[in-house]
Amino acid sequence: MELPRAWQRPDPLRGLDRISWTEVYDGRGGAGRVPRLLRSLMDPSADVRLDALSSLADRLLTDDTVSEASFCTVPFLVELGASYKVAGDVRDRVIFLLAAMALAGKGFTEDGRRTHRRWNALGRELPRTAPDWLTQTRHAVAQGAPKIFEALASERVACLVALACAVPEKLPAFVHGLITDMIDLPGEEMLADAAEIGVALLKGSPELLGVDLPQPKVLGEGLVRPVHQPPEVAAALMGYQFALVSAYGDEGAW
Repeated sequence: MELPRAWQRPDPLRGLDRISWTEVYDGRGGAGRVPRLLRSLMDPSADVRLDALSSLADRLLTDDTVSEASFCTVPFLVELGASYKVAGDVRDRVIFLLAAMALAGKGFTEDGRRTHRRWNALGRELPRTAPDWLTQTRHAVAQGAPKIFEALASERVACLVALACAVPEKLPAFVHGLITDMIDLPGEEMLADAAEIGVALLKGSPELLGVDLPQPKVLGEGLVRPVHQPPEVAAALMGYQFALVSAYGDEGAW
């Protein structure tokens, strides 16, 4: 019997040593620790795997900021997330990490400063100074894991995830504020309709209505989006955050 394609994939970390990691910047300096952390994701011990993932996420997505190391690591994370040779607790979290890197709002420059995602009045993203690791990392995820990227870009997926999270017995504290905010997105009937349905569902939980609720970090403070940020970007961020909380609770995946 032929093994499923996922079982036929080669070593997910093949080619890891071909990169001079000490010369790669990870937001804190040289990324010399990254290869060891990647290898630890395949350790027999669950504690070692999860500790390594936490350290790796902290280096590759420092305060929602990607770097050269983030870009260089994407191909290996893609393989780790797709290979059945990797434990399930790591595969799922790696997929969330790839999604978070694709949605990052900031990127490190060569001198260690940060650039931010910004849009013009037409909703087109403004270019940044090369090498622009923010754009390159997002493109690498789109190339290596297109299904993840397509899901993030789909407003329908974001809405379905949001609505799925609106009906559990215990709602995340920030759900009501986000869905209420979605109603006001201009020109987005599908998002508005989904938001209204979500609000109707939430009316069964009056303790969440009219309360100053905390805001998830991924969307910024006080439900304020960057100027001219397209609605689909807000939807992708919201969908990701809802999916993350559904899977791992408020503590997150790492």
